[in-house]
Formats: sequence, structure tokens, C-alpha cells
Amino acid sequence: MTTLVAPYMRTSTYRTPFDAVCLFWVKLKTNLSFRQIGTLFKITTSEDNIRRPVEDTLHAVTTYLNNTIVSNNLGVAHLTRIEALAHHTSYSGIFFGDQLSMVWDDTYVYCYKSNDHVLQRECYSGHKSSHLVKMMSLVLPDGYVLDLIGSLSGKSNDSTITKEILSICANLQHLCQAGDVQIVDRGFRVVAEEFETLGYDVKIPGLLGKNDKQLNTTDANESRLVTKCRWVVESFHARFKKWRFFSEQIDQSFLLNIGKLTRIVAACLNKYRSLIHDANSDEHKYMAQRWSICSIDEANSKGP
Repeated sequence: MTTLVAPYMRTSTYRTPFDAVCLFWVKLKTNLSFRQIGTLFKITTSEDNIRRPVEDTLHAVTTYLNNTIVSNNLGVAHLTRIEALAHHTSYSGIFFGDQLSMVWDDTYVYCYKSNDHVLQRECYSGHKSSHLVKMMSLVLPDGYVLDLIGSLSGKSNDSTITKEILSICANLQHLCQAGDVQIVDRGFRVVAEEFETLGYDVKIPGLLGKNDKQLNTTDANESRLVTKCRWVVESFHARFKKWRFFSEQIDQSFLLNIGKLTRIVAACLNKYRSLIHDANSDEHKYMAQRWSICSIDEANSKGP
């Protein structure tokens, strides 16, 4: 990774390119203060100024990594349709067919309350009773992150965010075709019509009707199939939140760069980490077929 940054960063009194990259990841992994990180890296300057070179280095590495690593490893346009289809699993293929499947969900990064009244209102989430910004994750069935879009207003819900994304993300239409599967949770039920208008097949866990106490057999089985393919996005969020910078409250000064930071981490997880759910073995295919057959047989045995 140092080789990506080195051509753009000169060696200075405070750091080499290698030190700069290490400093960047130490900040995200530990969320130590700039002063503490400066002490760890033995930056020699006055006590009052030790924060500035560390902060400048972090922002510089953020810019360089965003320009070099993100475009090749994250974003709707960085994969062709054939490459995206290669990230299917036995479960998504048998349950939903050979069309392209994507899993949608959002995650949060909490922030401190701002003195700016407008920003405070934009970041406040009534649902979570806290100040935060949101990111929308688009994940393929094996856990590969297609895109991480954000930061988005904390007061917006899933359906509002998805409508905005669908209206501005023209590249999604170049990757997807009519009949492709969009796997979402119940928070997207309001926006399901938006997906269907674009020709997509929406898969969503079953919803209880009025006065119903449980789902019928067919809906319950279909919900299980959706959940079996949807859990990878939750696993990605758990992996993402292992970076303490994103799991703890961040200072308002980071909000301008939070979108870049989250995308850098997602791109690096794609590039350097193994897939979350590489399920294409014969055993997985057998299990997926059994799941599908059992769901159909149980639904037929209940009758109309």
C-alpha cells in the first residue's frame, strides 16, 4: 500500500510514506487522539503543535488512497456485469435464479452534537435518538462490497435514501438489467415500488398483515430464503465496525472526509481480505437445493 502513496508524498522531517500509511491505519483502528498518535510515532515538535502534523498526514493519506485504491476496488462502475455475476453463491443462484442479485442495507457512524443548528438537525436521528450520518451498502451475495454510498443525512430513513440513490446513480442501470434481484429488509417496503418501476425483482422478508400473529407457510419459507442471502451485508457491517474510528462517536471535524474514509476501508476490505461467504462448493449447492425443495414441498403440503 505504501507504493500507492509514495509517488505523491515526499519524505519530511515528521514522516516517511511508510510512516504516513501506518499512522492512517492506527488512527482508524484505535481511534486514539492525534496527540497520542504523535507520541507513538515519536514526532519531534513542541507539545502544542504535535497535533497538526498528525492531522495533516491523515488528511493527505486519505486523499491519496481515495484517488488510487477506491476507483479500482469500489463503486458500481468498477465491475462489469459478468464480474458481478461471478460473486454469486450457490444459495442466491438456486433461490433466485441466474439474474444479478444485490443486497441493500444502511449503517451508521455516530458523531458528537454540533454547535451549528442546521448541521445538528441534519445529523439527528429520531429513530436512534442520537446524532449520526448514514452510509448505504450495496453488497453482492458472497459479501463483496459493490459500493458504499455516503455520507447521508442522519434524519433520512432507508426508503428516502434509496430513492435518492436510484435517482442519481445512473451507473446502476448500466450494471443491472430488468429482472435482476434486489434483496432488502423490511425498512425498504415503501420503496419497493421504485425498484419494481425500474424492472427489478424485490426480495423482502415477509410482513405480518393486520391482526395476523404469524406468517403463513409460504411467506415464512420465502423469508428464510431472503435471510439466508441477506446476512452477508450485516456481516460486512460487523467487519467494518471493527475499526474503532467508525464504531465510536467521531468529532464533527471529520464529517467532511467521513465518506472518503469509509470508502477507503471498504475498498481495502475488498482488495486485501477474503470473501465473507464463498459458498460455491458441492456441499453448499446440495444444501441450497435441499432448502429450496423443502420450502416448495412444505408450501404444497399446506395447500391453498
